[in-house]
Amino acid sequence: MEKDITYLHIKRAIESGKECFLCVLEDEIERKYMGTYLYELVMDPSSRHKTVENRGFCNHHFYKLLFAAARPESSDNHGLALIMENVTDELIQDLRQKRFNKMLANETQCQACIHLSDFMEMYAKTVVDLLSSNHEEFSKLFQQSKGLCIPHFVTLIHGSENAVGNRGRRTIETLEEIEKKNLQRLNSELAEYIRRQSYEFSEKDRVALEDVVLRSVEKISGRRGVRLS
Repeated sequence: MEKDITYLHIKRAIESGKECFLCVLEDEIERKYMGTYLYELVMDPSSRHKTVENRGFCNHHFYKLLFAAARPESSDNHGLALIMENVTDELIQDLRQKRFNKMLANETQCQACIHLSDFMEMYAKTVVDLLSSNHEEFSKLFQQSKGLCIPHFVTLIHGSENAVGNRGRRTIETLEEIEKKNLQRLNSELAEYIRRQSYEFSEKDRVALEDVVLRSVEKISGRRGVRLS
């Protein structure tokens, strides 16, 4: 498989050493979309119309936009306020016409969720294709990775089930092997962290492993706001 930009993004995400490289990519895509929306799309007529038609964004992405726009170095609150004015105008009309169901924004309509889902579906398919094709460089890279969070692991398992014959079975076995290895690694780190809470260990000993609880949540649940296809 040619080293296209998708492969290079996946490679860089694995080399970051995070508990789930797909979460790394998802976080980057989401951040980029938030920035693009606030800097460009908020004033684009067609995008703005779609946002108003959908009554904004899902809960998660509305707050993401709010936090991004509220940064001290940002002046994006103005653009967001314009969108909010248009959305509240529509909500008032919904109330007058008793269109109560239309008032709720959700993930199936959220532009950010749809954008994120499309990209993550592409990345997941690429990973399955790389594994099922026995791509030598990627196979080695994946073997050395920290694996995936459970939500993305299950997503890739389901994607691998569609691969033909032995290729699909081998891909699932590889995914299981790497996930098991990394869950056992994390389990050992948690046991060591718990052991070091005893009085005979110094504060320095405890601090050395203090991020393991956060990493465990990231491994089990995925990043906050994780999108599953």
